[in-house]
Amino acid sequence: MKDLSIIIVNTNNKKILRECLASIFQNTHKPSLEVIVSDNGSKDGSQEMVKTSFPQIILIENGENLGFIKATNKGLKISTGRYVCLLNDDTITKDSAFDKMVEFMEKSQKKIGCCAPTLLNVDGTFQHQGGLLQKKFWLSNEPVEISFAIGACLLLRREVMDKIGYLDEKLFFYNDDLDYCIRIKKAGYKIYFVPSAKIMHYGGYSSKRSFNRKLFVEGVSGGLYFARKHYGLFAYILYRLILFICLLIFIPFLIISYPFKRKKFLDRLMAYFDILGICVFLNSNY
Repeated sequence: MKDLSIIIVNTNNKKILRECLASIFQNTHKPSLEVIVSDNGSKDGSQEMVKTSFPQIILIENGENLGFIKATNKGLKISTGRYVCLLNDDTITKDSAFDKMVEFMEKSQKKIGCCAPTLLNVDGTFQHQGGLLQKKFWLSNEPVEISFAIGACLLLRREVMDKIGYLDEKLFFYNDDLDYCIRIKKAGYKIYFVPSAKIMHYGGYSSKRSFNRKLFVEGVSGGLYFARKHYGLFAYILYRLILFICLLIFIPFLIISYPFKRKKFLDRLMAYFDILGICVFLNSNY
């Protein structure tokens, strides 16, 4: 059994994936590693690059884009490490980051089930990691308990994963990290921030290259499902109502402000109408 299994999902991000993988091996020295790349049918040569440049990596070749959650779960199911890390492909591992996280978990009580590192922007500044009401824990110099961390890098004990299961496949791309953190907390485990471990995060590089109608709609739809799952029917209905009212106000302004011929505008407009339809019609997933 390896000390650490790192699961990375990739979809047509060959260049950044190469940097991500190289940084892991260059900056991880103590724990024995198992790196698993779950590739969502990339057409840019990502799979060939992994096979050629990183033959030690376990490559899962998905024939299509399964979405982040399903692709991650395929990696989790074959992982063997005592610790498991969910890592975005748009990250660069800094000096001994995984060494420090594993060491922290080894020295900690078993009730600390998950930890997250300091996330840095490209310019080296701290990346905000909490919600609107969360204290600025990312500025702490000492390990501190937190309620939520961005899923760019989450490291947890295998026993935690065995207890709470895999990521929720009713979600497609977004909301998975918040959902998983809540499930970890509900299972009785603590989540800690480890400031000495530093990882650079491009901050959604893979999802911000261009507007993606499907991902945008899935994100909002997943938010509705999340509200129903964790906060009940009232929160779900209230969220739908607020979305509906906001869209009724915003769509006319969007139509007036942008020329119809721009594809980006049309994609956004159709995405808003998709969400409007979700707000009006019941979804069996909820």
